Amino acid sequence: MLKRTVNMCYLHFITLWKQLTDRNVSVNQRNNSLILTLCVWFLLTFVGQSVSANNPIRTASHIHTVQLHKKGWDLSNPIIQLRGTEQLTLSFDDFAFDSKNYQYTIVHCNSDWEFSDLMQTEYVEGFMPNAIEDYQYSFNTLQSYVHYTLDFPNNDIQLKLSGNYIIKVFELGEEANPVLVRPFWVSESQVSIIPRVKYTASSSLRQTMQQVNFTILHPNFRIDNAHNDIKVIVQQNGRWDNQIDDLKPLFIRNEELAYEYSRENLFDGGNEYRWLDLRSTRFAPEHVEKISFHDPFYHFTLFAEKAQGSKPYFYREDFNGKYVIDVREERDPHIEADYVYAHFTLPVAAPFIDGDVYVTGGLSDWQLNKRNKMNYNYESIAYELSLFLKQGFYNYQYHFLENGKTKAEVERFEGNFGQSENDYLIYVYYKATSDNYERLIGVNMSNSLKYSAPGNH
Repeated sequence: MLKRTVNMCYLHFITLWKQLTDRNVSVNQRNNSLILTLCVWFLLTFVGQSVSANNPIRTASHIHTVQLHKKGWDLSNPIIQLRGTEQLTLSFDDFAFDSKNYQYTIVHCNSDWEFSDLMQTEYVEGFMPNAIEDYQYSFNTLQSYVHYTLDFPNNDIQLKLSGNYIIKVFELGEEANPVLVRPFWVSESQVSIIPRVKYTASSSLRQTMQQVNFTILHPNFRIDNAHNDIKVIVQQNGRWDNQIDDLKPLFIRNEELAYEYSRENLFDGGNEYRWLDLRSTRFAPEHVEKISFHDPFYHFTLFAEKAQGSKPYFYREDFNGKYVIDVREERDPHIEADYVYAHFTLPVAAPFIDGDVYVTGGLSDWQLNKRNKMNYNYESIAYELSLFLKQGFYNYQYHFLENGKTKAEVERFEGNFGQSENDYLIYVYYKATSDNYERLIGVNMSNSLKYSAPGNH
Protein backbone atom coordinates (compact mmCIF):
# COMPACT_ATOMS: atom_id res chain seq x y z
CA MET A 1 0.00 0.00 0.00
CA LEU A 2 2.77 2.46 0.93
CA LYS A 3 4.79 1.74 -2.20
CA ARG A 4 1.68 2.22 -4.35
CA THR A 5 1.06 5.57 -2.65
CA VAL A 6 4.61 6.69 -3.38
CA ASN A 7 4.31 5.70 -7.04
CA MET A 8 1.05 7.66 -7.36
CA CYS A 9 2.67 10.68 -5.70
CA TYR A 10 5.57 10.45 -8.14
CA LEU A 11 3.22 10.48 -11.14
CA HIS A 12 1.40 13.52 -9.70
CA PHE A 13 4.76 15.20 -9.14
CA ILE A 14 5.74 14.76 -12.82
CA THR A 15 2.35 16.05 -14.02
CA LEU A 16 2.49 19.10 -11.77
CA TRP A 17 6.05 19.88 -12.77
CA LYS A 18 5.05 19.87 -16.44
CA GLN A 19 2.32 22.38 -15.63
CA LEU A 20 4.82 24.62 -13.86
CA THR A 21 7.09 24.69 -16.91
CA ASP A 22 4.33 25.00 -19.52
CA ARG A 23 4.14 28.61 -20.81
CA ASN A 24 0.54 28.10 -21.92
CA VAL A 25 -0.64 27.56 -18.33
CA SER A 26 -2.08 30.59 -16.51
CA VAL A 27 -0.40 32.24 -13.51
CA ASN A 28 -3.07 31.00 -11.10
CA GLN A 29 -2.72 27.46 -12.38
CA ARG A 30 1.04 27.70 -11.96
CA ASN A 31 0.69 28.95 -8.39
CA ASN A 32 -1.69 26.12 -7.52
CA SER A 33 0.64 23.64 -9.16
CA LEU A 34 3.60 25.04 -7.23
CA ILE A 35 1.84 24.53 -3.89
CA LEU A 36 0.77 21.01 -4.80
CA THR A 37 4.23 20.18 -6.11
CA LEU A 38 5.85 21.22 -2.85
CA CYS A 39 3.34 19.15 -0.86
CA VAL A 40 3.92 16.09 -3.02
CA TRP A 41 7.69 16.61 -2.87
CA PHE A 42 7.50 16.66 0.95
CA LEU A 43 5.42 13.47 0.95
CA LEU A 44 7.85 11.76 -1.39
CA THR A 45 10.80 12.82 0.74
CA PHE A 46 9.32 11.67 4.04
CA VAL A 47 7.63 8.47 2.86
CA GLY A 48 10.47 7.51 0.54
CA GLN A 49 12.84 7.27 3.47
CA SER A 50 10.58 4.73 5.13
CA VAL A 51 10.28 2.63 1.97
CA SER A 52 13.97 2.54 1.12
CA ALA A 53 15.38 2.02 4.58
CA ASN A 54 12.40 0.19 6.12
CA ASN A 55 13.36 2.08 9.24
CA PRO A 56 10.87 4.06 11.35
CA ILE A 57 13.39 6.02 13.46
CA ARG A 58 12.95 9.81 13.32
CA THR A 59 14.56 12.48 15.52
CA ALA A 60 14.24 16.27 15.48
CA SER A 61 17.48 18.28 15.54
CA HIS A 62 16.95 19.57 19.08
CA ILE A 63 16.32 16.09 20.53
CA HIS A 64 19.36 14.09 21.66
CA THR A 65 20.34 10.81 23.35
CA VAL A 66 17.08 8.98 22.76
CA GLN A 67 17.06 5.62 24.54
CA LEU A 68 14.35 2.97 24.58
CA HIS A 69 14.90 -0.25 26.54
CA LYS A 70 13.45 -2.48 29.22
CA LYS A 71 13.05 -0.64 32.50
CA GLY A 72 16.20 -0.98 34.59
CA TRP A 73 18.29 -2.55 31.79
CA ASP A 74 19.93 0.09 29.61
CA LEU A 75 21.55 -2.38 27.18
CA SER A 76 18.40 -4.40 26.50
CA ASN A 77 16.30 -4.39 23.36
CA PRO A 78 12.83 -2.78 23.48
CA ILE A 79 10.93 -6.08 23.40
CA ILE A 80 8.29 -7.08 25.94
CA GLN A 81 5.80 -9.91 26.32
CA LEU A 82 2.11 -9.44 25.65
CA ARG A 83 0.15 -9.25 28.91
CA GLY A 84 3.41 -9.37 30.85
CA THR A 85 4.58 -7.21 33.73
CA GLU A 86 7.66 -5.69 32.07
CA GLN A 87 7.80 -2.02 31.15
CA LEU A 88 9.84 -0.10 28.62
CA THR A 89 11.63 3.15 29.45
CA LEU A 90 11.87 5.94 26.90
CA SER A 91 14.23 8.80 27.73
CA PHE A 92 15.54 11.76 25.76
CA ASP A 93 17.11 15.20 26.14
CA ASP A 94 15.61 18.36 24.70
CA PHE A 95 18.10 21.17 24.14
CA ALA A 96 15.88 23.82 25.73
CA PHE A 97 15.81 26.04 28.80
CA ASP A 98 12.17 25.37 29.63
CA SER A 99 10.04 22.25 29.71
CA LYS A 100 7.45 21.60 27.00
CA ASN A 101 4.07 19.96 27.02
CA TYR A 102 5.14 16.75 25.31
CA GLN A 103 2.54 14.11 24.49
CA TYR A 104 2.95 10.58 23.24
CA THR A 105 0.90 8.13 21.24
CA ILE A 106 1.48 4.53 20.19
CA VAL A 107 0.71 3.06 16.77
CA HIS A 108 0.53 -0.60 15.73
CA CYS A 109 2.49 -1.44 12.57
CA ASN A 110 3.09 -4.42 10.31
CA SER A 111 6.49 -6.07 9.92
CA ASP A 112 7.50 -3.43 7.34
CA TRP A 113 6.66 -0.58 9.75
CA GLU A 114 3.61 0.55 7.82
CA PHE A 115 0.58 1.44 9.93
CA SER A 116 -1.74 -1.53 10.49
CA ASP A 117 -5.37 -1.38 9.38
CA LEU A 118 -6.57 -1.29 12.98
CA MET A 119 -8.55 1.10 15.09
CA GLN A 120 -6.68 2.43 18.10
CA THR A 121 -9.18 0.80 20.42
CA GLU A 122 -8.33 -2.60 18.90
CA TYR A 123 -4.72 -2.59 20.11
CA VAL A 124 -4.70 -0.17 23.07
CA GLU A 125 -6.67 -0.29 26.29
CA GLY A 126 -6.92 3.32 27.42
CA PHE A 127 -6.88 6.71 25.74
CA MET A 128 -4.22 8.54 23.78
CA PRO A 129 -2.44 10.86 23.47
CA ASN A 130 -1.08 11.18 27.01
CA ALA A 131 1.32 13.64 28.59
CA ILE A 132 4.95 12.95 29.51
CA GLU A 133 5.04 14.35 33.02
CA ASP A 134 8.41 13.09 34.27
CA TYR A 135 11.14 15.61 33.41
CA GLN A 136 14.22 17.14 35.05
CA TYR A 137 16.44 20.08 34.21
CA SER A 138 20.13 19.47 33.62
CA PHE A 139 22.30 20.42 36.58
CA ASN A 140 25.70 22.15 36.40
CA THR A 141 26.20 21.39 32.69
CA LEU A 142 27.60 23.58 29.95
CA GLN A 143 24.88 22.42 27.56
CA SER A 144 21.45 23.10 29.04
CA TYR A 145 18.81 20.46 28.43
CA VAL A 146 15.60 19.02 29.84
CA HIS A 147 15.66 15.27 30.43
CA TYR A 148 12.34 13.46 29.87
CA THR A 149 11.48 9.93 30.99
CA LEU A 150 8.45 7.75 30.29
CA ASP A 151 7.70 4.21 31.49
CA PHE A 152 5.08 2.23 29.58
CA PRO A 153 2.78 0.30 29.44
CA ASN A 154 1.36 2.13 32.43
CA ASN A 155 -1.89 3.06 34.14
CA ASP A 156 -2.92 5.14 31.13
CA ILE A 157 -2.39 2.56 28.41
CA GLN A 158 -2.07 -1.21 28.07
CA LEU A 159 -1.33 -3.06 24.83
CA LYS A 160 -3.80 -5.68 23.67
CA LEU A 161 -2.08 -7.17 20.62
CA SER A 162 1.36 -8.45 19.70
CA GLY A 163 3.38 -7.04 16.82
CA ASN A 164 5.51 -4.06 15.84
CA TYR A 165 4.77 -0.70 17.42
CA ILE A 166 6.10 2.83 17.22
CA ILE A 167 5.91 5.46 19.92
CA LYS A 168 5.63 9.06 18.75
CA VAL A 169 6.44 12.09 20.91
CA PHE A 170 5.16 15.55 19.95
CA GLU A 171 4.21 18.87 21.45
CA LEU A 172 0.59 19.40 22.44
CA GLY A 173 -1.52 19.84 19.32
CA GLU A 174 1.34 18.88 16.98
CA GLU A 175 0.78 15.13 16.55
CA ALA A 176 1.46 15.41 12.82
CA ASN A 177 4.96 16.76 13.59
CA PRO A 178 6.58 14.35 16.06
CA VAL A 179 9.94 15.28 17.55
CA LEU A 180 10.89 11.62 17.79
CA VAL A 181 9.65 8.24 16.59
CA ARG A 182 11.02 4.97 17.97
CA PRO A 183 10.13 1.31 17.34
CA PHE A 184 9.44 -1.43 19.86
CA TRP A 185 8.09 -4.96 19.81
CA VAL A 186 5.46 -6.93 21.74
CA SER A 187 5.69 -10.73 21.47
CA GLU A 188 3.20 -13.51 22.21
CA SER A 189 5.83 -16.27 22.57
CA GLN A 190 3.64 -18.84 20.82
CA VAL A 191 6.61 -20.60 19.22
CA SER A 192 10.12 -21.63 20.24
CA ILE A 193 13.08 -20.55 18.12
CA ILE A 194 16.23 -22.67 18.21
CA PRO A 195 19.19 -20.74 16.68
CA ARG A 196 22.48 -22.14 15.40
CA VAL A 197 25.11 -19.60 14.39
CA LYS A 198 27.94 -21.27 12.51
CA TYR A 199 30.65 -20.96 9.92
CA THR A 200 29.35 -21.37 6.40
CA ALA A 201 30.24 -24.59 4.57
CA SER A 202 31.57 -22.57 1.64
CA SER A 203 35.37 -22.54 1.85
CA SER A 204 35.59 -19.17 0.09
CA LEU A 205 33.30 -17.49 2.64
CA ARG A 206 34.16 -19.46 5.75
CA GLN A 207 36.67 -16.98 7.15
CA THR A 208 34.46 -13.90 6.76
CA MET A 209 30.78 -14.86 7.05
CA GLN A 210 28.43 -16.14 9.73
CA GLN A 211 25.54 -18.43 8.88
CA VAL A 212 22.39 -18.07 10.98
CA ASN A 213 20.36 -21.27 10.86
CA PHE A 214 17.33 -21.75 13.08
CA THR A 215 14.31 -23.94 13.66
CA ILE A 216 10.83 -22.80 14.68
CA LEU A 217 8.95 -25.26 16.90
CA HIS A 218 5.18 -24.75 17.17
CA PRO A 219 3.61 -27.79 18.92
CA ASN A 220 0.77 -25.70 20.39
CA PHE A 221 0.28 -23.23 17.56
CA ARG A 222 -1.36 -24.25 14.30
CA ILE A 223 0.25 -23.07 11.06
CA ASP A 224 -1.59 -24.23 7.93
CA ASN A 225 0.43 -22.42 5.25
CA ALA A 226 3.92 -21.62 6.49
CA HIS A 227 5.14 -20.14 3.21
CA ASN A 228 2.37 -17.55 3.12
CA ASP A 229 1.43 -17.08 6.77
CA ILE A 230 4.90 -16.86 8.34
CA LYS A 231 7.42 -14.05 7.90
CA VAL A 232 10.85 -14.05 9.51
CA ILE A 233 13.23 -11.12 10.01
CA VAL A 234 16.83 -11.60 11.16
CA GLN A 235 18.75 -8.60 12.46
CA GLN A 236 22.45 -8.36 13.37
CA ASN A 237 23.18 -6.28 16.46
CA GLY A 238 21.13 -3.08 16.07
CA ARG A 239 21.66 -2.62 12.33
CA TRP A 240 18.77 -1.94 9.99
CA ASP A 241 20.69 -1.77 6.73
CA ASN A 242 21.69 -5.45 6.51
CA GLN A 243 18.69 -7.25 8.00
CA ILE A 244 17.34 -10.32 6.17
CA ASP A 245 13.58 -10.40 5.70
CA ASP A 246 12.83 -12.71 2.78
CA LEU A 247 13.54 -16.19 4.19
CA LYS A 248 11.03 -19.01 3.74
CA PRO A 249 11.23 -22.35 5.58
CA LEU A 250 13.42 -24.78 3.67
CA PHE A 251 11.90 -27.82 5.36
CA ILE A 252 8.42 -28.16 6.85
CA ARG A 253 8.13 -31.06 9.25
CA ASN A 254 5.58 -32.01 11.88
CA GLU A 255 5.20 -28.90 14.05
CA GLU A 256 8.63 -27.70 12.92
CA LEU A 257 9.91 -25.18 10.39
CA ALA A 258 13.59 -25.44 9.47
CA TYR A 259 15.59 -22.53 8.05
CA GLU A 260 18.86 -24.20 7.06
CA TYR A 261 20.12 -22.29 4.06
CA SER A 262 23.73 -22.08 2.93
CA ARG A 263 23.82 -18.57 1.40
CA GLU A 264 20.51 -16.78 1.92
CA ASN A 265 21.08 -16.45 5.69
CA LEU A 266 24.70 -15.21 5.64
CA PHE A 267 25.93 -12.12 7.47
CA ASP A 268 29.33 -10.48 7.37
CA GLY A 269 31.11 -11.45 10.57
CA GLY A 270 32.65 -7.98 10.80
CA ASN A 271 34.81 -7.26 13.82
CA GLU A 272 34.48 -6.29 17.46
CA TYR A 273 33.38 -2.70 17.96
CA ARG A 274 35.78 0.11 18.74
CA TRP A 275 35.12 1.97 21.97
CA LEU A 276 35.18 5.53 23.24
CA ASP A 277 35.13 6.58 26.90
CA LEU A 278 33.71 10.08 27.46
CA ARG A 279 32.92 9.67 31.15
CA SER A 280 35.54 12.10 32.46
CA THR A 281 36.77 15.47 31.20
CA ARG A 282 39.78 15.37 33.54
CA PHE A 283 41.74 12.38 32.25
CA ALA A 284 42.20 11.29 28.64
CA PRO A 285 41.34 7.59 28.31
CA GLU A 286 42.80 5.14 25.82
CA HIS A 287 42.21 6.08 22.16
CA VAL A 288 41.85 9.79 23.06
CA GLU A 289 44.82 11.97 22.10
CA LYS A 290 43.74 15.00 24.11
CA ILE A 291 40.89 16.68 25.94
CA SER A 292 40.64 20.42 25.44
CA PHE A 293 38.21 23.16 26.39
CA HIS A 294 37.08 25.67 23.81
CA ASP A 295 34.43 27.86 25.30
CA PRO A 296 31.76 26.73 25.86
CA PHE A 297 32.39 22.97 25.42
CA TYR A 298 34.94 20.23 26.03
CA HIS A 299 36.46 18.50 23.00
CA PHE A 300 37.72 14.91 22.87
CA THR A 301 40.16 14.43 20.00
CA LEU A 302 40.67 10.77 19.16
CA PHE A 303 43.92 9.41 17.82
CA ALA A 304 43.84 8.87 14.07
CA GLU A 305 42.23 5.47 13.52
CA LYS A 306 43.54 2.66 11.37
CA ALA A 307 41.78 0.13 9.19
CA GLN A 308 41.72 -3.25 10.92
CA GLY A 309 41.28 -5.58 7.96
CA SER A 310 44.98 -6.41 7.68
CA LYS A 311 45.29 -7.24 11.38
CA PRO A 312 44.57 -10.73 12.76
CA TYR A 313 41.29 -11.14 14.61
CA PHE A 314 41.44 -10.33 18.32
CA TYR A 315 38.48 -10.80 20.64
CA ARG A 316 37.62 -7.97 22.97
CA GLU A 317 34.42 -7.60 24.92
CA ASP A 318 32.04 -4.95 23.65
CA PHE A 319 28.40 -3.82 23.70
CA ASN A 320 27.87 -4.76 20.04
CA GLY A 321 27.44 -1.11 19.10
CA LYS A 322 25.37 0.11 22.05
CA TYR A 323 26.25 2.76 24.61
CA VAL A 324 25.70 3.62 28.27
CA ILE A 325 25.31 7.14 29.66
CA ASP A 326 27.65 7.66 32.63
CA VAL A 327 29.84 10.33 34.22
CA ARG A 328 32.63 9.77 36.71
CA GLU A 329 32.64 13.06 38.63
CA GLU A 330 28.89 13.35 39.30
CA ARG A 331 26.12 11.30 40.88
CA ASP A 332 23.19 11.37 38.44
CA PRO A 333 24.30 10.82 34.84
CA HIS A 334 20.80 11.46 33.47
CA ILE A 335 20.93 15.18 34.34
CA GLU A 336 24.58 15.79 35.34
CA ALA A 337 26.31 14.26 32.34
CA ASP A 338 27.37 17.03 29.98
CA TYR A 339 27.57 17.12 26.21
CA VAL A 340 31.03 17.12 24.63
CA TYR A 341 32.43 17.05 21.12
CA ALA A 342 34.11 13.86 19.94
CA HIS A 343 36.38 14.31 16.92
CA PHE A 344 36.94 11.22 14.74
CA THR A 345 39.76 10.97 12.18
CA LEU A 346 40.23 8.18 9.64
CA PRO A 347 43.31 8.63 7.40
CA VAL A 348 42.71 7.72 3.75
CA ALA A 349 45.06 8.61 0.91
CA ALA A 350 42.28 10.03 -1.29
CA PRO A 351 38.50 10.45 -1.00
CA PHE A 352 36.33 7.68 -2.35
CA ILE A 353 34.26 8.56 -5.40
CA ASP A 354 32.04 5.47 -5.22
CA GLY A 355 30.50 6.06 -1.79
CA ASP A 356 30.65 7.59 1.67
CA VAL A 357 32.11 6.73 5.08
CA TYR A 358 29.98 6.74 8.24
CA VAL A 359 30.56 6.43 11.97
CA THR A 360 27.86 3.95 13.00
CA GLY A 361 26.39 2.33 16.08
CA GLY A 362 23.99 3.30 18.79
CA LEU A 363 25.62 6.74 18.94
CA SER A 364 24.02 7.47 15.56
CA ASP A 365 20.84 5.46 16.19
CA TRP A 366 22.19 2.98 13.62
CA GLN A 367 21.41 5.51 10.89
CA LEU A 368 23.35 6.29 7.73
CA ASN A 369 22.63 9.97 7.22
CA LYS A 370 24.24 13.41 7.07
CA ARG A 371 24.67 13.59 10.83
CA ASN A 372 27.14 10.70 11.00
CA LYS A 373 28.65 10.93 7.51
CA MET A 374 32.36 11.76 7.51
CA ASN A 375 33.82 14.54 5.35
CA TYR A 376 37.17 14.35 3.61
CA ASN A 377 39.80 16.90 4.66
CA TYR A 378 42.43 17.35 1.94
CA GLU A 379 44.82 19.10 4.33
CA SER A 380 44.89 16.29 6.89
CA ILE A 381 44.44 13.62 4.18
CA ALA A 382 41.72 11.97 6.22
CA TYR A 383 38.00 11.58 6.71
CA GLU A 384 36.77 13.57 9.72
CA LEU A 385 33.62 13.84 11.77
CA SER A 386 32.64 15.67 14.95
CA LEU A 387 29.73 14.39 17.03
CA PHE A 388 28.09 16.16 19.96
CA LEU A 389 27.59 13.35 22.48
CA LYS A 390 26.42 13.01 26.05
CA GLN A 391 29.07 11.71 28.42
CA GLY A 392 29.17 7.94 28.56
CA PHE A 393 30.80 4.81 27.17
CA TYR A 394 30.25 4.23 23.45
CA ASN A 395 30.80 1.54 20.83
CA TYR A 396 31.19 2.44 17.17
CA GLN A 397 32.52 1.30 13.80
CA TYR A 398 33.44 2.81 10.44
CA HIS A 399 31.18 1.61 7.61
CA PHE A 400 31.29 2.36 3.89
CA LEU A 401 28.09 2.87 1.90
CA GLU A 402 28.43 2.51 -1.85
CA ASN A 403 26.51 4.96 -4.01
CA GLY A 404 23.02 3.69 -4.76
CA LYS A 405 23.14 0.97 -2.10
CA THR A 406 21.30 0.71 1.22
CA LYS A 407 23.51 -1.96 2.83
CA ALA A 408 26.79 -0.69 4.24
CA GLU A 409 30.10 -2.50 3.90
CA VAL A 410 32.01 -3.30 7.09
CA GLU A 411 35.11 -4.99 5.69
CA ARG A 412 36.86 -1.95 4.21
CA PHE A 413 37.78 -0.42 7.58
CA GLU A 414 36.87 -2.97 10.23
CA GLY A 415 37.86 -6.23 8.60
CA ASN A 416 35.59 -9.24 8.27
CA PHE A 417 36.04 -12.29 10.49
CA GLY A 418 33.83 -15.33 10.81
CA GLN A 419 34.72 -15.75 14.47
CA SER A 420 33.54 -12.27 15.53
CA GLU A 421 31.04 -12.00 18.37
CA ASN A 422 27.64 -10.69 17.25
CA ASP A 423 24.08 -10.65 18.52
CA TYR A 424 21.28 -11.86 16.27
CA LEU A 425 17.59 -11.12 16.73
CA ILE A 426 15.08 -13.42 15.03
CA TYR A 427 11.49 -12.15 14.75
CA VAL A 428 8.70 -14.52 13.69
CA TYR A 429 5.43 -12.99 12.41
CA TYR A 430 2.16 -14.73 11.64
CA LYS A 431 -0.77 -13.53 9.55
CA ALA A 432 -3.39 -15.92 8.22
CA THR A 433 -5.61 -14.98 5.30
CA SER A 434 -8.45 -14.05 7.61
CA ASP A 435 -6.31 -11.88 9.93
CA ASN A 436 -6.19 -8.09 9.66
CA TYR A 437 -2.79 -7.61 11.34
CA GLU A 438 0.55 -9.36 11.76
CA ARG A 439 1.11 -11.08 15.08
CA LEU A 440 4.60 -11.34 16.51
CA ILE A 441 4.49 -14.94 17.74
CA GLY A 442 8.13 -15.31 18.76
CA VAL A 443 11.42 -13.49 19.24
CA ASN A 444 14.85 -14.95 19.92
CA MET A 445 18.11 -13.19 20.68
CA SER A 446 21.16 -15.35 20.05
CA ASN A 447 24.88 -14.73 20.24
CA SER A 448 27.45 -16.07 17.82
CA LEU A 449 29.60 -17.34 20.69
CA LYS A 450 26.92 -18.66 23.02
CA TYR A 451 24.60 -20.20 20.42
CA SER A 452 27.10 -21.48 17.88
CA ALA A 453 26.74 -24.95 16.44
CA PRO A 454 29.03 -27.53 18.07
CA GLY A 455 32.45 -27.75 16.50
CA ASN A 456 32.11 -24.56 14.49
CA HIS A 457 33.69 -22.00 16.83
